[in-house]
Amino acid sequence: MARIAVAHTDLTAKGGGEGVCMNVLEALQDDHDVTLLTLTDPDLRELNDYFRTDVRDVRVRTPPLVESFLDWLDDPRYNLRNALLNRFVARERDRFDLAVGTDNELGVAGPLVQYVHTPRFARLVVSKRVGEDGFVDHAYDRFSWLVGGFDPDRVRESTVLANSGWIADVFQDAYGARPEVVHPPVDTRGFAERDRPFDEREPGFVTVGRLARYKNVLENVEIVDRVRDRGHDVHLHLVGPGYDDEYTREVERAAAERDYVRVEGEVSREELVDIVTTHRYGLHGKRHEHFGMAVAELVAGGTVPFVPDNGGQREIVGSDRLTYSTTDEAVERIDRVLSDPEEARELRRGTAEIERRYGRERFHREIREIADRELS
Repeated sequence: MARIAVAHTDLTAKGGGEGVCMNVLEALQDDHDVTLLTLTDPDLRELNDYFRTDVRDVRVRTPPLVESFLDWLDDPRYNLRNALLNRFVARERDRFDLAVGTDNELGVAGPLVQYVHTPRFARLVVSKRVGEDGFVDHAYDRFSWLVGGFDPDRVRESTVLANSGWIADVFQDAYGARPEVVHPPVDTRGFAERDRPFDEREPGFVTVGRLARYKNVLENVEIVDRVRDRGHDVHLHLVGPGYDDEYTREVERAAAERDYVRVEGEVSREELVDIVTTHRYGLHGKRHEHFGMAVAELVAGGTVPFVPDNGGQREIVGSDRLTYSTTDEAVERIDRVLSDPEEARELRRGTAEIERRYGRERFHREIREIADRELS
């Protein structure tokens, strides 16, 4: 039984990265002595309920004063969190036989496995795949890199796992090393049991994810507005927790002005499955999506989801007819599919395919195999 440290900045965010961390803990806990290194003290019982995991008997270590410091900053940007985590893991590293990072780059002594959702410091090499960024962004990245004491050689020489082929390309641009692609664990439970024929579903859209500006939720509302202007009687459910208070209020105001937009907020798993399996379409607004856990769940739940034409989400939907580059193009693509019910049925996939390619058991098995390989 090896001593393994699993490192993640903050599990309370409850996003796809946090789901990966909880599943890594679950995959390793029976065979190894596992400790979670994190910046904020998590409620593992609440997280187990949220992610439907069974993490138990895992020790948690947090650095002194850091959580108070982050609270004082009010809204620290993510790269600073990663920098503080890297310093903490480097200080604790000698206690463990293996370190596993689940929140992007770590630059500590090996053996080291790190799961990269998106390289936090890719802007240092101006990767075209992550968009155009200005001087302030680069300066902030450089500051965080120095504060964290990152060693690029240690990043490159570790075992790096990427959540999609697209992110593997981004990482290779940044570090000159090719990661192994290990798709994240998509929870498909409940979808097959609640599946229903396409014609028996409501002709509406479901958006799943945080109510965050970078998720382009208000753009999704605009798309539905314009699809309705084309004569389609559709509606929109926004499912997910608030993230930015100001933006959440903007979304809620937009919904209050429309009787066809409803903010569901954070819901239980049963409620999520019920909403997804009773609707025909999905709509995802985040551009340069690292993988797209929500997109995979929408596919598993039998919807036909429309997504931006970039990032790992393209690999999930598998058709150019479901991708768009602009709001205008989104409206055109959606109008075309909604006007042809037979095409919509043809574009549907199912739970079995998502489970085979992205399921949890597959993820747990791959993580255990990689950990055993590193420890041998």
